[in-house]
Amino acid sequence: MKGCLRILRGDDIKLMLPGPSVVRQADGTLWTGGNPILGISDPAERKRIVALTRARKYDQIPAIYFTRLGDNPNGLWAGADEAWAHHPAKIKADQLAAAKAAEAAKQVSIYLSSCGWGDYSACEWVGDITRPDSEILFECRQRLDGGHDVDQVNQTDKNILAKIIQARAVWENAPARKAAREEAEKEDLRRKISAGYCFACESYCHGDCGHYNKSPHAMYRRKANEAARESNYGISN
Repeated sequence: MKGCLRILRGDDIKLMLPGPSVVRQADGTLWTGGNPILGISDPAERKRIVALTRARKYDQIPAIYFTRLGDNPNGLWAGADEAWAHHPAKIKADQLAAAKAAEAAKQVSIYLSSCGWGDYSACEWVGDITRPDSEILFECRQRLDGGHDVDQVNQTDKNILAKIIQARAVWENAPARKAAREEAEKEDLRRKISAGYCFACESYCHGDCGHYNKSPHAMYRRKANEAARESNYGISN
């Protein structure tokens, strides 16, 4: 089996197994590690079936407990990646994740003032920038009045509104800046490739490094490996 096998009861994922570790027998039952994948909800019955499994008396296990792909009488659903992509639980999870990401994208931080002449964390407002200015202004005023040792408490509504408007403008222009940055990066790659840039040593070595490679994927692979090593071991070299 390819990909990943997921076992669900209702909308809850109970088990995830690498596809290659799962064997589908001739009768359709799923096995892993030499044992069948079973679905048993009753604790007392589970104890009895565990004893049978340890004794490898699989023929004495009721057929209803065995698991096959799709919905099963034991209350479990089993499916690989392709089936999981269309499962209601996956669709619901994707919708929730998309909604959460959309809300997170609206979160903006507005710097209001330093605190304790910079000795403490800054006084900031963090929230949904798409909300009305009046609501954000009210909450910013609360942060200033209730903050600890705020240096610039007495700010006018005009000054705070200017910060809100500026923060919203930066947020609104973020997609355009990202698109321009990505296009500039693409143009830089096109220019380097046409000029004979070596992505193995990241210079115009013209093959002197002995590993000349004009494909950007060589650079991406190296950086990905370096990031993985740093993440795993806390080092970059």
